[in-house]
Amino acid sequence: MQIEKSELNIYDVEDLQKQLLNELKKDSITIDMKNVQKIDATIVQLFISTQKTLKESSKDFKLTNLNDELIEILKGYFCITLIEEQL
Repeated sequence: MQIEKSELNIYDVEDLQKQLLNELKKDSITIDMKNVQKIDATIVQLFISTQKTLKESSKDFKLTNLNDELIEILKGYFCITLIEEQL
């Protein structure tokens, strides 16, 4: 799943959540973040919730192509599990 927007915030949560719910049927979800420059706390919370839900079903959740700023944002929220493959 690729995100086309450069910035994700509270106004994008509902649409992104719907997309993620459609993806839950798969064995894993990988989100390509190469176009994304910034995210806010609501997006981080959505990613954490999605990761937790998938983990309970023994499925994987990955964020790929994170830029340095996104990595620092996620580190700031102590979300190492969302970025461990990028470190």
